[in-house]
Amino acid sequence: MKRLTALTAALVLVAACSSDRSSNSGTAGDATDSTSVDTTTGDTTATTPATDGPTTVADTTGTTEVCAPEGDLDPKASDDPLLMSSLVGADIRVGVHPCYERLVIELSGTGDFPGWNVEYVDDPVRLGESDEFVEIAGEATLQVTMRMWMTTMEGGGYQGEIDIFPDGGAHVLELRQTENHEGMCIWSIGLDAEYPFTVEVFTSPYRLVIDFQVPASG
Repeated sequence: MKRLTALTAALVLVAACSSDRSSNSGTAGDATDSTSVDTTTGDTTATTPATDGPTTVADTTGTTEVCAPEGDLDPKASDDPLLMSSLVGADIRVGVHPCYERLVIELSGTGDFPGWNVEYVDDPVRLGESDEFVEIAGEATLQVTMRMWMTTMEGGGYQGEIDIFPDGGAHVLELRQTENHEGMCIWSIGLDAEYPFTVEVFTSPYRLVIDFQVPASG
């Protein structure tokens, strides 16, 4: 009888130990299962660009960068394209970004921002008021007209080159000033193809910013 009682007690003890191990195993499993990976920054998450740049979205395949559509090929203009300004040119430059190449025309001085219009035109383009026409590098020409002097008749304002072949850019090939007369300047921009574009005006300093949505680099 004592042997039976002892055997029964042993079986109870083994069962209790087995139950404890199962319970501990379950707890460890719960801890593992509850570990989660934050997917809010995964492949479909849009990155926030600089306030004056277009949106970039990571490709869902994880192999390349995809650029969110920005702009179009249509002509663009300010509310009053003929508005004359006392501002003058300060600089013109090109920047290269993963999803776009950027043209910046920077102004200086005081006054209202000049009227402007931007559109694709056919080559050749006229040089000023002359009867001379020139071909702009590339397969497409975007013409930027602004109602102000780039360089004044007295020599104030922009002091740089008026025919520029930018280094480092793959798509903006030439910047040529084709007009600077009677308070109006025109820059003809040569590109290797027509690209959708946007136009924005910024202050501090004043500048006209044109973004060409080109194929993503990288």
